[in-house]
Amino acid sequence: MQRAAFLLKVRPELVAEYRARHAAVWPEMLEALRRHGWHNYSLFMRDDGLLFGYVECAESLEASLAGMAGEEVNERWQQAMAPFFEGIGGKPADQGLLRLEEVFHLD
Repeated sequence: MQRAAFLLKVRPELVAEYRARHAAVWPEMLEALRRHGWHNYSLFMRDDGLLFGYVECAESLEASLAGMAGEEVNERWQQAMAPFFEGIGGKPADQGLLRLEEVFHLD
């Protein structure tokens, strides 16, 4: 199991809509995430759109992302969510996230 954390920036004018979309994530998207080793996945967001994500992956974040890349539902989700993000050069969010280094963990 690997713990991973990342940052993204949601456009401030789209923060409310981003929250609404994540209050109703498609069931087939949730199933795909679980199938590819995403566990204990959380997103936290400030009012200005700074987004912090935390996930525990069965193998690694890279393996979990690679698995999701082959899922049609992920392609649809990434396209639907692409307009929400700034500063990632037009990439899908799952390719533009800024990975954070773990510097401490208390078990």
